Parts: sequence; structure tokens; C-alpha cells
Amino acid sequence: MPDQISTKSAQQKTIFTVGYAGHDRTSLLALFKAHRITAVADIRTFKRSSYWTAFDSDAFGPFLRENGIAYVFMGDVMGGKPQDPGLYPDGQLDYGLMAARSDFKSGIDRLVSGAEKYRICLMCAEKDPLDCHRTLLIAPALRAAGIDLCHLVDGRVETQSETDARMIALNGGDVPDLFAQAEPDPDAEAKLARARQIKRIAPMAKDAIKHGRFTS
Repeated sequence: MPDQISTKSAQQKTIFTVGYAGHDRTSLLALFKAHRITAVADIRTFKRSSYWTAFDSDAFGPFLRENGIAYVFMGDVMGGKPQDPGLYPDGQLDYGLMAARSDFKSGIDRLVSGAEKYRICLMCAEKDPLDCHRTLLIAPALRAAGIDLCHLVDGRVETQSETDARMIALNGGDVPDLFAQAEPDPDAEAKLARARQIKRIAPMAKDAIKHGRFTS
């Protein structure tokens, strides 16, 4: 069932996401149509996949455009496996370093601006948003810019708040004593859960170069 968010509200305040794992072109297009998506931002690092060739950028982009949906590849600035070795200080991708990059911030600005005109869906491979940088890296940056995410997963719309609740349930516990702080942080549990989930899924340098080569 299509979501109940109004077109105007969604264009101004909400960006959707989806993972194409488990879909073929027809089913994913139907999902986009059902939720009135008018533009897809591809946030994979690489334009081609060894396994999901139907979604290779040079073929899937034209397919979407032929069906009335705009398509743009943004993996060069927002991909979850960047090819800069400086972003892997301990061998694992540091999302904080990536979020601080000027090109990443420009990508966020581009999405915020585009959301005023289009009903955007971010597309990556992972089915569950908890397993993807679209919720662990991109969602906090968009939320800080006044835009929330809604994830199209398992035939329903899951809000970022619901995704965060699952993240806390999976990674919660051992929250620092809020009363011991001069200024208690009401988001401490969510931040701790996000840090733990990032540790679980952020790619290692050896995985990031599996399909490419680090640039100097």
C-alpha cells in the first residue's frame, strides 16, 4: 500500500530509500510508481555489480528515464565504499571523516535542493537499511538539514525513527549515566547504538577495494 505522506510534504521534508536486493527491474519500478517516486539517486560506490547486473548504472538509468523517473549517480560523493585510503585510519571506514568531506556535504545539499522539486528515493543494494550507509551515514546528515528518511522495505514504509528503534534494540544497553553529565544528552542511547552498528557494518579497507583500487 502506498504511504500516506502527502506529495507536498514528502517533496519538502522526506526522502525515501530502497535496497534493490531481492528485486528485479519490474518489481522495483512498480515500487517506485506505487510511492510516486519521481527521481532516483544511486548512492552505490560503483556503477556496476558483479551480481546484480540488471541495476548497472549505464543500463538501469536509461530504463528509469524511459519510464518517467529521473536518475542520477551520486556514488562518487556518497558511496559507502569510498576509495580514499585516508578515510580508513584504523582499517575500517570512519563515517565521521567521510561526513566532514566537502564533496559529501555538497551531495547532501544537492539532495536537499532536489527534494524541493522531486520525490527522491536513494538506491543502494542492501535490503535492510540497518545494514547500509544510507541510514547510518546519510540519514543523520539529512536530518540535520531538516529532512527525514523513510525506507521502502518488505512491502512497507519504515520511518527513520522506526529504524532507529530497531537499531537501539539490536545494539542498546550500557548507556552512560545521563545524570553524571553536566548537560545530559537525550540521544545518548541512539548515538551509542549507531556507533555499535557502524562498527558492525562499516566496510574494511580490504572490502572497499574489492571492486576498485584506492586512489592516492
